[in-house]
Order: sequence, then structure tokens, then C-alpha cells
Amino acid sequence: MLLIGLTGSIATGKSTVSRILASEPHSLPIIDADRLAHAVILPGTPAYRAIVAHFSSTTPNLLYSPDEDPTPSPHGPSINRRVLGQRVFGATEQNQRDIKVLNGIVHPAVRRAMLREVVRAWLAGHWAAVLDVPLLFEGRLDVFCGVTLLVGTSPAVQVQRLLARDAHLTAEDAERRIASQMSVEKKKALADVVVWNDGTVEELEVEIGRFVARMRNGRGWFWTAVMATCWPVTGAVIVWWLLGNWLKRRRRDELLKKEG
Repeated sequence: MLLIGLTGSIATGKSTVSRILASEPHSLPIIDADRLAHAVILPGTPAYRAIVAHFSSTTPNLLYSPDEDPTPSPHGPSINRRVLGQRVFGATEQNQRDIKVLNGIVHPAVRRAMLREVVRAWLAGHWAAVLDVPLLFEGRLDVFCGVTLLVGTSPAVQVQRLLARDAHLTAEDAERRIASQMSVEKKKALADVVVWNDGTVEELEVEIGRFVARMRNGRGWFWTAVMATCWPVTGAVIVWWLLGNWLKRRRRDELLKKEG
């Protein structure tokens, strides 16, 4: 099964591409990192218990009151993500320590959830699955993907779409949010395939259709059958492929460093 790593910066149209890939005629399973990040901290989960144990005593209103909880659960009150974000995001040394602790709790849980969904899609017989991760390159999850697909736009279009989506932002706010992420240009250097999304949704659908056709035509039935039935060969191919991806990412990182 081909694992497609889908990523893009804020307001470039990644979510639109994800919807296109999930709908007819493609119907690919989408493994959404943002959705899983919400799911792994629901009441009753190990990550929920770890967050509450570490932060609740020093973070007022970390947990919703029963009458305000948007997702009531018999396992306990939900975590107020806005309050938690205010606690961990910032430039102070304490903020940096807090975000490191939080990432150490949430990221492994999300990766385990991703792995379960990848295996589930493979066992269901899908020829490909989409790993939808905003920070695909930053988290180095691209190493595990057969191909990476970046959705990009020009800076002007990106600002325009962000302002249209979040009306409360000023142009300066939008530019600051965009600047806080890895640049589209750097992501282009790391991606295998780039889809430019400055046009209409219809034009984007055509581009995604061409991408899917290329990926599907490149997967012959013989190797698909071998990979599905001969586990020793499957294991050897996966190890070889991961090593190749790691070396490719390392070379690209070195090139980016030289270019400044």
C-alpha cells in the first residue's frame, strides 16, 4: 500500500485536497493527524491522564465544568484546549518546558494512532492511504511515506485566503502566522510532488486527478500481489524503502543548510 504524505502551510488548501482525495472517484482513506490529536486526549485515554496529572494543579480551568463541557464523557471532564494552549504557547523558558512536556505526551500517542489506522487501511485492501499532517516535514514523518504531496500557493493568495477564513485577523496577524511556519519554498525543496493551488477548486480537482492516476499507474499488479502475500519480501522492502527515504531526507536537509 502506498502511503501518501499530504501537507501544506496555513490557508494553502490542504484540507480541500484531503476532501478531494477522500471523495469519489478516489475514495482514499484519510489519516488526519489533527483529528487524532483531538482523539488521543479525550477523557479516559492515557494521554489525557498524563496531561491532567502534570498540568491540572498549576493550570486553572484546565478542565471544563460539567455545564460547559462540549463533549461530556463518563470518564471525566474534557480538557479545555484553549486554556492548555495559553499555558504552553509562548516565548518564555517555562513555555518551552511546558510545550516539550506536552509534545512528549501527545506526539507518541498520535503516532501510535496513525500506525493503527495505516495497518487498518492496508488490511482493508486499499491501494493507498493519505497521511494528512500539517507538520509532516517538521515532524520528519515524511520518512515513512512513499510519496509526499505539498499543496502550495503564492504568498499573496495565502494571505488573502487566511483573512477570508479568519475575519478577526489583520493583514499583519496573517503575515505573522504564515511567517511562524516553515516556508512554502523550503517545503517545496523537501516535497516529492507540489500541487499549486492559486486557481479554482475545479482546477485543483483536475491536478489531483492527474496525481492519483500517476501514482496508481506506477503500481503494477505483480508487486502489489507479492507485497500482500509474501511477508518476508514485504518486510525487506519496507526496511530498504525506509532507509532510502531517510538518506533522501538527509541529503535534502544538507542542501537546504548550504543554501541558507
